[in-house]
Amino acid sequence: MTKLQITLTDQEALALRYGASNLGYSLTRFVKFVLGQKALECNSEIPTFKMSKKTEKNVEEAIRDYKAGRTTSVDIDKLDEYFENDKKD
Repeated sequence: MTKLQITLTDQEALALRYGASNLGYSLTRFVKFVLGQKALECNSEIPTFKMSKKTEKNVEEAIRDYKAGRTTSVDIDKLDEYFENDKKD
């Protein structure tokens, strides 16, 4: 979660308070609402890419392996140790 602190001009605060009062919101809640709506708009602009058939097949196989219990849980803080041990096998 990100915490944000902003300074508004008197005119900005007045305009936002007006918008907030129309919805029955506090100024803070209204600003969070407006920012959230804008974030959703921006999210639609993030490009997405289709996986190749080979990658899709690998993902499906990995999911089947996971569900069948054929995977190993690895502590992210011990990745170097895991790969060192993997080389020895």
